[in-house]
Amino acid sequence: MIINRYIQRSIYLGTVGALLLLVILALFFTFVSELNDLGDGDYGIWQLLEYLALSVPGKVVEFLPLAVLLGSMLSLGSMASNSELIAMQASGVTLWRMLGGVLQAALLIALVSFLLAEWIVPDTELNARKIKNESRQASSSLERGLQQSSSLEVGQGLWLKDETKVVHVSQLMPNGHAINIKIYHLDELGRMQKMIRAERAQPLDGGWELHEVSQTTLVDGGSSSQQFVSLIYPGNLSHELLQILLVDPRHMSSRDLIAYLEFLDNNRLDANVERLVFWEKMFAPLTIIIMCLLAFPFVMGSQRQSNTGQRLLIGILLGLSFVVIYRVLTQLGTQLGAPPIAVALMPNLLFFAIAIYLLFGRGAQGRGLDLLRRFFRR
Repeated sequence: MIINRYIQRSIYLGTVGALLLLVILALFFTFVSELNDLGDGDYGIWQLLEYLALSVPGKVVEFLPLAVLLGSMLSLGSMASNSELIAMQASGVTLWRMLGGVLQAALLIALVSFLLAEWIVPDTELNARKIKNESRQASSSLERGLQQSSSLEVGQGLWLKDETKVVHVSQLMPNGHAINIKIYHLDELGRMQKMIRAERAQPLDGGWELHEVSQTTLVDGGSSSQQFVSLIYPGNLSHELLQILLVDPRHMSSRDLIAYLEFLDNNRLDANVERLVFWEKMFAPLTIIIMCLLAFPFVMGSQRQSNTGQRLLIGILLGLSFVVIYRVLTQLGTQLGAPPIAVALMPNLLFFAIAIYLLFGRGAQGRGLDLLRRFFRR
């Protein structure tokens, strides 16, 4: 329908405008903070700009809920101020029809956010971190370890050169644990002397503790094998070096997070934080839809009496209140041992209930805006 497309176009334009402003502000503050590291090793202005460029997708996903809220309030509020919404209602367009156009726009934005978080952000965040750390490594506190060790990612695995040893890791988890490790001991001529295979490993100071180990040693044209429950690998793989290669769970795709959770469960490790991150990612599209829905009641009713500044301030306050309540409920739920899915869902349900009440509660249309307007006129 033409009216739905018009409403959606307004929301898209408002969201893009608000998102550009928020991302530019975030990049500016990141740029200022990164100036402290400028000139550290090979970390120059071009590396800094490349780091900022690769950070953009992550910033977009991070600020989309707030951008949807601000953009929807500003765009729909402008339509209300110009009496366009009143004209639509006078021509027979119902509240449900306008709300349907708003939700359709929110669904598309939520889909874009989900695709970015799944397919783009994991790679861009990893590359941004690698560019920064590889540029700074020449003069950082990791200089000694990094001069003796180097890394190369190939496919799904990670290759590490540790002096005369070559280490292959199939998966390196966010907490430093590794899965399916192979360590090749080479002589000065590059010939293999010994190969160690371990099912998993956990980081130690300067090395790893290997578990379920199989060691094969080449002797006089033959080989001998030994089995160990655990074995210490004393290498130059320091904790700081591994931090460069690790991935933050919040920047992992849902597929990688599921594999990581299976690893933690199989090894009887605490996975509550990672499971909470997983459900937060799953409910992130729902948050965007709720933010768009929450903006709608504040542009109904007596909107001609409000200006753009008031709507912007209300949107910022709503966004900040969502963040604060989300943090409080998350911490409270975690402390009480609530299921991670419930902890991640509670803030969304709360704000969804508020939006529904403002939309359909008795005399609720415009009530939120009127209350806030009276508050700021005191």
